[in-house]
Amino acid sequence: MKRIAVLGAGNGGYAIAADLTLAGYQVSLYEGWDKRNLEPVIKAGGIELSGISRTGFARISCVTTDIGVALKDANLIFVATQSLGHEKIADLCASHLEDGQMIILLPGNFGSLLFARILKEKGVTQHVKIAETMTFPFGCRRIVGKAEVRINQFLKLYMAAFPASDTQSVLDNVRELYPSLFSSAKNVIEVALSNPNFFHLPICILNTARIEKAPEGKFYPYSEGFSPSVLRVIEAVWREKDEVLKHLGLTNLFPFEIHRHFFANITPAQAMMTGPDNMRHRMISEDCPCGLVPLAAMGEMLGISTPVTNALITLASEINGVDYYASGRNMKYLGISGMNAAQLNKFFR
Repeated sequence: MKRIAVLGAGNGGYAIAADLTLAGYQVSLYEGWDKRNLEPVIKAGGIELSGISRTGFARISCVTTDIGVALKDANLIFVATQSLGHEKIADLCASHLEDGQMIILLPGNFGSLLFARILKEKGVTQHVKIAETMTFPFGCRRIVGKAEVRINQFLKLYMAAFPASDTQSVLDNVRELYPSLFSSAKNVIEVALSNPNFFHLPICILNTARIEKAPEGKFYPYSEGFSPSVLRVIEAVWREKDEVLKHLGLTNLFPFEIHRHFFANITPAQAMMTGPDNMRHRMISEDCPCGLVPLAAMGEMLGISTPVTNALITLASEINGVDYYASGRNMKYLGISGMNAAQLNKFFR
């Protein structure tokens, strides 16, 4: 039987830990940031899972704040933290990894490169494979303060390993858990730039005043933050993504037409979903430096213009007083500066 480690006890961590426990796997749930996230699980002895997935009470075999305990004997390690936490998680994992373990970042946003770099710097000699996905495979929400989570949606996703020569091996192991949920992509670039959440920043930037003045802190991005003009800006970002990917011989695995269909068919439940209550929300503070910055930086390196993406990054930087170009996942930060298309593809392969 596979043993699973889930790192991060937010919405996604609760969901995947409960779902795989109910599937019969031994799961360790780790939290190293806000340890209060684990208190309801410890008190209840597990997590109540509802929605369109497996349902019922999942008695998690191990709930811990000790990364070594979480990783011991785990075959698969799912990193379900924000992308901004990848480096800290990699640093914590380094001295506890075992031969044959596989790390899957949900999502990656080029985080697999950061993991590989940090494990190398730490002198890790164990043979560990690292992969990442486009986004999280579930649409889910936990009830804050309670050991309860609901899965509303499954997303069929692409994944790739770094290097891509490891992709099939990781995919075969993950498919034992979820036979039809994941497919292989050509490389990590194709996965990272196909992240569907690039639309978050345009909605937030074009609704800054509404977010900051939201009554009771509630902003509804799909009912009051979306309009035909906003959609045109999102489409422009997608065109720029497509140009960068095309230059590399890659494909946008989440084409814009999916978003067009989504926004044209918002359900009442989706219309009532709340979004950011301030401009430092992760839809800005994570999606900008980890998503749009590498897109713009890679475009600049390859000689491809990304004016709309650059404008959004510039505005987000000004609004939050942070230079996201400098602090985000630019090419130097990822260790791939100065490469042309052929060199990039070879490096990731």
